[in-house]
Parts: sequence; C-alpha cells; structure tokens
Amino acid sequence: MRANLATADAPGEPIEGVDVVKRRILWAMTAALVLLPVPALAHPHVYVDSHTEFVFDAEGKLTALRHDWIFDEGFSSFASQGLDTDNDGKLSREELQPLAKINVESLLEYGYFTIPRVDGKKVGFKVPSDYYLTYAKGELTLHFTLPLRETVDPKGHKIEVDVYDPGYFVDFELMKDKPATVTGLDGCSVAVKRKPDPDDATAALLGSIPASERALPRSLQKLTETLANRLTLDCK
Repeated sequence: MRANLATADAPGEPIEGVDVVKRRILWAMTAALVLLPVPALAHPHVYVDSHTEFVFDAEGKLTALRHDWIFDEGFSSFASQGLDTDNDGKLSREELQPLAKINVESLLEYGYFTIPRVDGKKVGFKVPSDYYLTYAKGELTLHFTLPLRETVDPKGHKIEVDVYDPGYFVDFELMKDKPATVTGLDGCSVAVKRKPDPDDATAALLGSIPASERALPRSLQKLTETLANRLTLDCK
C-alpha cells in the first residue's frame, strides 16, 4: 500500500462540508505545515486500493456492487487513533463500526466515488448496506455494498463502472491481483482499464491545489476524468 504522510488526528470544531475523517487530514496538513515537504501537500491526500464485486440475484439480474477499499497506512493509523476502547491492542469490527458509519454516510456527498452506467446511462443507488471496517497489517479496509436502484439484466447491455474521485483528493487504484469479481452468475467476465498516471503537467497542476480545496474547478475535473478506473462487465 502506498504511504501517505499528510495525516493526523484532528481536534477542534468540525469544518463545514467535510466528513470527520477528512477533517483529521486537513487539520494535520495545516498544523504540520512547517514540518512537511511541499510534495506532501499536493493532491491527492488519501490512497486507496479497490476491489469491486458484481452481485447477481437468483434470476441473473445485477443487484449491487460490493466494494473493498484498503486505505494507506498513514491514513489508517490516524483515522483509527483512539478507537481501541478496550485497550487490548486490537481493533474489532465493533470498535470500528462508528468510523465505518461516518465513512459510508459521508460518501453519499461524493456519489460513493462510483459511477455505474448501463448503455451509457448513469444508474443510481439505494442506501448502502452491510458496511463495516476491518484493520490488518496497519491498514483499514472499508467493506460496503451499494444496492442498485433498479436491477439490471446484463445480457444485451453494456455495463460499465468507473471508480475514482473527480476531486482527486482520494487516489484510487484497482487491486493488482483481484480488481473485480462476479458473484451469482456464471459466464461473466470483467475487463479492467486501470487509470493512467497523470502526466507531469497534470500532476503539477493538481499539486498546486491547496489541501483546503476539496472540490476542483470544472476545468480540472475534466482532467481527473482521464484518471478514472473502469470496469466493464460482459455476460454471455
């Protein structure tokens, strides 16, 4: 997992419009400004390795997308700080559940960084379910299910899912060994198009955006669209 230096616990009042976990990051960047090298302040600030599962029902309809997101060690360490309430040196699912709830609820504002399309048309989600966090080898993993607003028959339709952050605050990479799987329907495959690394000019432009700016100008969002990971489902 990639390291992220610009993270720490954040005391004080909430910052409007930013979820609790991201407030910790922003506070750390401000408080430690004199100690951190300039590159640590550049977008992105959080790094995630992603696995997506396409979930089908007994009738062969696509019903949900299930994500497993592994956060970088720096973010994981500080986001989970103080959550070992029984002081046993371990973080249980029960201890991490409040943080999981904050994460999933705050993701609504950003469309869960997940854009499914059927024949080019965006598809909406119902309220996420089955969400929880686990902690292993110094990394937090968020597990959550996004039920589709309407089930989809995959046959005869082009189903694509983009996983990325248009604001490039979070840098998503698809897991190397298992970026996507299919559950509940045989004869399906997933084509994987991984995001490219930004060219030097794009990286410099994104790196000039201050940490306090969560949303990018529309012109820059056009650039981050080229940094999306795309999964294309094909069912025979």
